[in-house]
Amino acid sequence: MKTNPANQDAYELLDAAMTTSSHITAEDENKQTVNIDDVYPCSEAECDEMDRLLEQAKAKVKDPNDTFFQERYNELQGIVDWSRKKHWTFKWVLIAGCILSIFIMFYISEEVSGDRQSIESKVNAIKNWEKQDTTIVFAECNVDSLTYTIKSHNIYKAFALNSIKNGYERSLEEIENYKHSLDTAKSSERKEYYEKQVKKWEETAAGLLKHYDEVNEMSFKKYRKQAIKSYKSELRAARRLDRFIWILFIYVLLLTPFYIYSSHQYGYYITRYRAERAKLDKLQKWGFRVAALFLGAGLAMALLPDTKVTTYYSNGSTSTHTESNPINMMILALKLMLLAAAACIFSFVCIFIMSYVTITSFKRNHDWSAVAQKTKSIAGQATDIAKKAASKAAVIVEEKIQEQKQLKDGSSKDSEV
Repeated sequence: MKTNPANQDAYELLDAAMTTSSHITAEDENKQTVNIDDVYPCSEAECDEMDRLLEQAKAKVKDPNDTFFQERYNELQGIVDWSRKKHWTFKWVLIAGCILSIFIMFYISEEVSGDRQSIESKVNAIKNWEKQDTTIVFAECNVDSLTYTIKSHNIYKAFALNSIKNGYERSLEEIENYKHSLDTAKSSERKEYYEKQVKKWEETAAGLLKHYDEVNEMSFKKYRKQAIKSYKSELRAARRLDRFIWILFIYVLLLTPFYIYSSHQYGYYITRYRAERAKLDKLQKWGFRVAALFLGAGLAMALLPDTKVTTYYSNGSTSTHTESNPINMMILALKLMLLAAAACIFSFVCIFIMSYVTITSFKRNHDWSAVAQKTKSIAGQATDIAKKAASKAAVIVEEKIQEQKQLKDGSSKDSEV
């Protein structure tokens, strides 16, 4: 549409208002083509400047019947009004991923808590062992007929010795296998390799035999202490993992309301970080695509045919039924792993984006200068108090040194007399 010559000055002011945003470069102005997304102001000051130019343009109008001017003016005024208002920017899909992660962490926490309680019960059982002493001759070590229990010192120790003996016997088998391969080897490289393997397994066998004697000769008190020590390391790891999951659980639980609160932003704030939001949207898109890939692969496992067995009878009839076999169990395990991976990736992407948006929004969209000033003041006061305390302590120490010196001088004079 052509501009009205009577309103030429007003149109120039509209052009100036349109190029107020800091997103518009000098090159854009020279080309006289501007992307509508770049017209939106990026700060409150730019909103004020755009409003001022629009008011001047309105005052410069000589032909009030110019509809094209009114259209452009109303469009720019709408842009300023949108930029001054607050808008919700949170995404329900991210909140859904956060809620899913809460359920996942709660489930993991229950599993870890169960493991921790199991280890604690084992430690308590070892502490409550009745005093017993046992030694088992190496040749007679065989507990296949026993039922494993941690409540009995002798049975627990017998199983430990049997495990060491089994390792020793496996080492002897490996030695025999490599010796046989050494005898039949044709190249010097293979012979050298087999010789190294024979030596390695001989050292392993000797070490296991020595370890068997050490464990066998342990007293009741020493063996109980070692058993408790072995489980306590697992208990510490389980407690640390349980504590970490609960901290993460509380963090994610609090993240959702903070994310929603921080997502109520001014329009010019949204415009200012438009490129950053585009990158986050791209991260969300590709993260969700990877999660969808794992989810689809997991669901596709259900389409694999079951193992069918056909039975033929002597009268000529047949019957077909489905049987479970190790392959089906592997497929089921793989399916569960793929579904779990999809849920974890989806949750991680949601938590990461929500955390980033929340932290940056609180940092940028709120004035923390007063808090920073107060923190600096408190830190300064604490430093002054610490300096005064240190100075006073130095004075007291100096006085004590002088008193000790005077007492020493006085005792020296008394001894001379």
